[in-house]
Amino acid sequence: MPLQYTTSVKLTLTTALSLLLFGLLSWVIIASQTTQLASIRIKDKSVTTLNQLEEIIRPHLINKDAVGVQFALRDATQDVAITSASLYDVENNLIAQSKKNNGIIEETEVFHRYLMVDNTQAGILRIEVDSQPILTKYSYVPLSWALLWILFSAASTYTAYRYSHQHFQRLRILTNRLPGANDPMTDEILALETRIQPLLSSARESDALALGGFYCSMITAHISNRSDLNKQLNHESLDLLIENIDLCIDRNIELYGGHRVEGRDDSIGFYIRSTECSKQHTLVCLMAVYSLQQLLKQLSLKLGIDLAINWTICSDDIPSLPTFLHHESLFLLKQACQIIAPHIERDEIVLRSFEYNGDELSSIARFEKFDDHHYIFKGFSEQRQLLLEKQIAYLASVCL
Repeated sequence: MPLQYTTSVKLTLTTALSLLLFGLLSWVIIASQTTQLASIRIKDKSVTTLNQLEEIIRPHLINKDAVGVQFALRDATQDVAITSASLYDVENNLIAQSKKNNGIIEETEVFHRYLMVDNTQAGILRIEVDSQPILTKYSYVPLSWALLWILFSAASTYTAYRYSHQHFQRLRILTNRLPGANDPMTDEILALETRIQPLLSSARESDALALGGFYCSMITAHISNRSDLNKQLNHESLDLLIENIDLCIDRNIELYGGHRVEGRDDSIGFYIRSTECSKQHTLVCLMAVYSLQQLLKQLSLKLGIDLAINWTICSDDIPSLPTFLHHESLFLLKQACQIIAPHIERDEIVLRSFEYNGDELSSIARFEKFDDHHYIFKGFSEQRQLLLEKQIAYLASVCL
């Protein structure tokens, strides 16, 4: 089983990883820019030195003053960045040279300039530039930034941990004060939603009772291979399967404020009610069905039992009083689901909707038309799918 971290730890890790990613990208950019600036500085240094030497040496060349040339080259090498300065004739023979005796310098760059006298090439001026001092000077920039980034990242990560830990600790205290089972909490927000959902459902139901009715959606799971299961499984295995299915349904409808209804030998049903017809209500029903469908698939794989189930959702306004009329309306919704079930394929979820057409329903999920006012559910948006996968993982950890 994968490790489960609390929300405060997840938030801290997210902050740390974000800062790390930012640091790596910034380091690449800053290192690239400083290297480029250092190269430009080296080139500027070489151009300036060659310009100065050319201006000084040209008169000496005209006067054929070798001593003056030598002194000019020696003066150039007085610069810490210039390791060698040489003058060659047009046939590349050395005329004069000044060179430092500082041992072997590994990182040098050579630059040259053709000397022109009266539009005629009179020689080649060549210098060697020690790039190491310039590169070292510019290397302090990324190093200083790295130190600042480390300090900032450490402070930000610690602050995020302290703040999130205190914040989610308050959520834990609030959640524990609400009615419900005191299960271990890894996701504090999901635990709070689980505890508060029945309270919200109860409040909505009380309002609906005062007004005299509900908008109700009946959800039925039809086990099409129930007769095969009766033949394949012994009594003990069949009872274990039914107990596990009941546990999955009960845990699932706790999240959505659902209510179980008496089913048949080959079907299981529950309903979710709201104060009014809305797309939000339809979306909640679809989320409940989809999460339960995926949960039962995992149960089937775990037990090694093939469960062929299709799903139907039928909705209508039902009265809350008188009681017999309320139950009669629920019975009619169950019958409507049973009529649809034999005509749909395994794992399909069919929604009956008189209030919304296919285009209107496309705003909450993807559908394919099955029949008049009947639509086959095809999937949610990517963002909602990711949210449901986390919820399904939580339910699987509780039920399986």
